[in-house]
Amino acid sequence: MPHSFKINRHWQQFIELACTRFSASGTNIGMDVAPLLRPLAHSKVSWNQTPNTLPLSNSLNTMTDANLSRSMAAIVPWLTWVERGVFNNSQDINRAYIELVGPQGVLTHDRFRFGIYWQQAHTFYPKHRHNALELYHIVSGTALWQAGNQPFEARPPGASFEHLDRIDHATQTKDEGLLALWAWRGDLSFDNYSMDA
Repeated sequence: MPHSFKINRHWQQFIELACTRFSASGTNIGMDVAPLLRPLAHSKVSWNQTPNTLPLSNSLNTMTDANLSRSMAAIVPWLTWVERGVFNNSQDINRAYIELVGPQGVLTHDRFRFGIYWQQAHTFYPKHRHNALELYHIVSGTALWQAGNQPFEARPPGASFEHLDRIDHATQTKDEGLLALWAWRGDLSFDNYSMDA
């Protein structure tokens, strides 16, 4: 494992950059979460001793923000991700997320959840819903997103958008993998999460 002091510096930069993006997102959730998240840039994080093997390099390498890409590339191998899949056409893990801050986060917090989400290319994440108010900010890969019964809409890197409570939403990746920052506010319980078969 690289020296933790160096990773901690990348963590600080990553949190600052995420806060800047959330503050500029034009969303209520982003404006609420950024000031709660910013003080955690200097918190002590427990890093794994061995790297995970998630295939994130393509998503990281296509990011246009070199500082965000560098800071994420430095921290994501040393974090434990929740791996999800298989949804449709792969024998491999094709979706994963990490809760960096929240009730089950790397850093514990009871007022919001914040993390990173990854979805492999050519993967469909079926309609799902939850009580939490949710924000996504895309950092790599254009994907198709659906809210309710609206048509799927292409969301490119830099896009920020909210899913309000109990609104069905789904995601379809095409030729690119997806990497996004996400946040939850309101009812943070996973007890009310459900997904279509």
